[in-house]
Amino acid sequence: MSYSCNSNDKFEESLAGAMAGTLAQEEEEQLLSAFRDDSSLLDRFGSLVEIERLLPLALEKKSDLFAKEAVAVIACGIDSTGRDAFALGVVKKLRERRKFKLVWRSAAAVVALIILIGITILFRGSQTVAKIVRNESLHSQGVESNLTIGDRITFEGGLIELNYRTGVSVLLNGPADYEVTGENGGYLHRGRLVAQIENDEGKGFTIDGPSGKLIDLGTAFGVAVDGSGEMEVHVLEGAVEVVSSRGRKTLLIENESVRMMAGRLGLPERADEGAFVTQMPPECDITPEFVRWSFNEEAGEVCQDSGKLLGGGNAEAIFKAEGQGGWGPKRIKGMYSGALQLDGASYLESKFEGVKHGGPRTVAFWARVPKDFHQREGFGIVNWGSYQKLGSAWQIAINSLEKEGPLGRLRVGTSGAQVVGTSDLRDGEWHHCAIVLYGGRDGKPNTATHVLLYVDGMIENAARKSVREVDTLPNNGRNNSRPGVWIGRNMAYLV
Repeated sequence: MSYSCNSNDKFEESLAGAMAGTLAQEEEEQLLSAFRDDSSLLDRFGSLVEIERLLPLALEKKSDLFAKEAVAVIACGIDSTGRDAFALGVVKKLRERRKFKLVWRSAAAVVALIILIGITILFRGSQTVAKIVRNESLHSQGVESNLTIGDRITFEGGLIELNYRTGVSVLLNGPADYEVTGENGGYLHRGRLVAQIENDEGKGFTIDGPSGKLIDLGTAFGVAVDGSGEMEVHVLEGAVEVVSSRGRKTLLIENESVRMMAGRLGLPERADEGAFVTQMPPECDITPEFVRWSFNEEAGEVCQDSGKLLGGGNAEAIFKAEGQGGWGPKRIKGMYSGALQLDGASYLESKFEGVKHGGPRTVAFWARVPKDFHQREGFGIVNWGSYQKLGSAWQIAINSLEKEGPLGRLRVGTSGAQVVGTSDLRDGEWHHCAIVLYGGRDGKPNTATHVLLYVDGMIENAARKSVREVDTLPNNGRNNSRPGVWIGRNMAYLV
């Protein structure tokens, strides 16, 4: 027995027998042979099987997984003719509900036949096309690691890194809402992402959004979508083609950006390399060396280092006072142990020189900022380095300069560049703060892409960033009088 696309009666009769499980072994072998010889018959059979799988909807049996798969199959690569035929077939089947009962009872036989002949295309929608490989300080629960077409990731804060099978790496910065729409693309409903295309298979990676889309022609780009649906595209390496929702196109090359809103396409501008986190902090499989001041001494003007190795036995911090009228550091009760209260004229000084140049570092502490915080009081929580050269300082503070970011927020400055957080700390409560600098791929980390701020364990979405390579130097101030780390003193006083 032979089949063709025109021998509908014979083909349909054989399909009905296969789905009902009534074909003889010889007839099954003939049908399988026909599928191998004629791909159009296989395509028709695939469409019928997908229609059959829509029966739970026709019979009012809810199934989120089934609906997701069916929608994904329609969206992920069937040509327009196939989609139309598929849709018409579904409508016809839904109108003829009674005729489906026998078919539905034979679903197990259909699945067995699919496995036997290896029609993998039918299950494209349920295959893993991307995978979450890391997350950092994630403000969400229940995010699945394996992602199929149609899966959507929504989270309010933190970082998620996912890798596509095509070799594309996507780093999402929350709050974000991202949907996997294909084997080599996604839809950014809101938030920020950076995509890195690692090989030729990932070329053409596409990001859609409320105001348009972009198609990769190079190696790396960033996309931002705000609450109004406005999109920004920034090319970090290579080139991308940008298409507005009204069909206007433009080509962007490295270091260029453009905005799209309501179908309108703006003029190219300079890309903002500080607008995105481009790299996850590297994972460390060893216990790092560290300095630790617990301030747990009951009395005295010396705070001992209880850390490991980094201080080299020379990292005790000693009480100091600047000028007249300061009452000196006061020992008080902290969040879990001892703490120090400083009056602006009092500080601590250590011979420990801090981490130099672009070395990775984490500085963590508890801080309590008063509600009546004055703009002159915020600088100098912890600092070291030199203020004499741009990029060579490392000063952690509470922001006191409104022109450089919101007041009362966690801040790190490097002399000529700063990163300012978003959480207002002026509430009189204790907050755990941490600042992380991790090394760049070229060994030259900068404030724009390699600094993360944390408040109470959550990553801060920086309210303000500027770009400067971090190269923390030993102090070369007045008479080289400053030995190392200061706690509670503004580094600028040295100038």
